[in-house]
Amino acid sequence: MLLEKQKNWLRLALTPGMQFESFYGLLKAFGLPEAIFSQSLSSLMTVLPQSVALSLRRPPSLQTDEQIERILHFLSSVPNARLLVPSDEDFPKKFLMVPQPPLVTLAVGKVALLNKTTVSLVGSSHPSAQGEEIAKSWAGSLVRKNVALVEGDGEGIEKTTLKAAIKSNAQSLIIVSKNIATDSNFFEKSLFMSERGLLLSPIEMQNDPWPSRQRLLLAGVEHFVVIEASARSKVLSLMREAADINRNILAVPGSIYSPLSKGTNRLIREGAKLVESVDDILSEIAN
Repeated sequence: MLLEKQKNWLRLALTPGMQFESFYGLLKAFGLPEAIFSQSLSSLMTVLPQSVALSLRRPPSLQTDEQIERILHFLSSVPNARLLVPSDEDFPKKFLMVPQPPLVTLAVGKVALLNKTTVSLVGSSHPSAQGEEIAKSWAGSLVRKNVALVEGDGEGIEKTTLKAAIKSNAQSLIIVSKNIATDSNFFEKSLFMSERGLLLSPIEMQNDPWPSRQRLLLAGVEHFVVIEASARSKVLSLMREAADINRNILAVPGSIYSPLSKGTNRLIREGAKLVESVDDILSEIAN
């Protein structure tokens, strides 16, 4: 992507007050960023609140300019780093099949991995020893199959799965990371993943990186496997969102006496597929 186009996408994404819905609305109404920036204030206000429309018409602030330059420097410094946007010819078809597709994503590595069947092991941020053992074992097996393993970089099941996949020398690993501005280890992760798989990170003007990170997971993952989850786990709300967009939800059953089985057992009652092995996962994927 040409430098000027990169700047336009970044400037749009980092406009103060810009929310996903407004950004998406602008793209649907006017097309690419260069066309958006040429619109009159009155035209922009048919999609945006007045305050955001005014911000878009003004030159970027010093802070926004610094953010843009930092990201552009990153793109020029890290091998296989790029912006992934809807106008790209290789924009993943999976991303186009969800109601809220990622709009500006920092990608490092092999974007083509998103064309594979994608699976994610998710669950409690404070798993039991048994839950961790399941995650390690299944991650080590799945990375040897013809699927791409997609993981967030949160605590618990996610971190255990990532470590096991990396230890197994996975070549089809996709990491969905926090925003470049909120992750102190982002540069090191990017260098590590540039030749080993794919790192994805959302670029949005958000104080809370959680929603945009979750949106990336929902867009990129076809099959979620919940290993452990309590009755109040954040994973349950993510799985309900995933089910709403026809993602396949699989869950590991557990003892009725275990708090970490309350969530997975509930998901199974609500229609998630019961799985007890990697073979079960692969069978469900095939079906």
